[in-house]
Amino acid sequence: MAGSVAVGVRWRLGARARRSVLLLHIASAGAWLGVDVVMAVLIFTALGSDDRATKALAFQSLELFVVWSLLATGLTCLATGIVLGLGSRWGVLRYWWVALKLALNLLLTGLVLVALAPTVGDAAERGRQAVAGAPVPLDVGDLIFPPIVSPAALAVAFVLAVFKPWGRIRKRATG
Repeated sequence: MAGSVAVGVRWRLGARARRSVLLLHIASAGAWLGVDVVMAVLIFTALGSDDRATKALAFQSLELFVVWSLLATGLTCLATGIVLGLGSRWGVLRYWWVALKLALNLLLTGLVLVALAPTVGDAAERGRQAVAGAPVPLDVGDLIFPPIVSPAALAVAFVLAVFKPWGRIRKRATG
C-alpha cells in the first residue's frame, strides 16, 4: 500500500528536512543565549547603577524583552529537539546526552514560567512605582541567578550536543 508505514519501521527525517530542523534548533538555542545576554546586561546594569531611574528602566525593560522571548526560544528549541530526536537515530530517550538536554530544556523553560515571570513582573512593578516617585526598594535580589544559571545550563547543553557522551540508556529487561 503506497504511503503506509510498516509496523516496526521508524519514521526518519529526510536529509533536507533534518538539516532545516537542525538549523532552526541551533538558531533557537543561539537566540536563547542571546536573550540571556540581554537579561544579564539589564540585571547587571540595575545592580551596578546608583541611579534609581536607570534601575527602574532596567526592571521595566526586563518585563518587555525577557520572559516571552525566553519562553518562545525555549519552546522552539524543545519542539525542534523532539522532532530531531524522533526523526533521527538519536531518539528522544535513547541516549543519555539527549535525555539530559531534554531535561535541561524542560527545567529552564519551566523556570521561566514558575520563577522568572513572577520575579520579573514584581521588579517591573517596582520600577513603575519608582518612576512615579514611590519609595520602593530597587534591589536585584533573586534576579541575579537567571543570567548565571541559564547560560551555564545552555553551555552544558552545547557541550553535550557536540561531544555526545555516555552512550545509550539501557533498555529495561522484560519478564
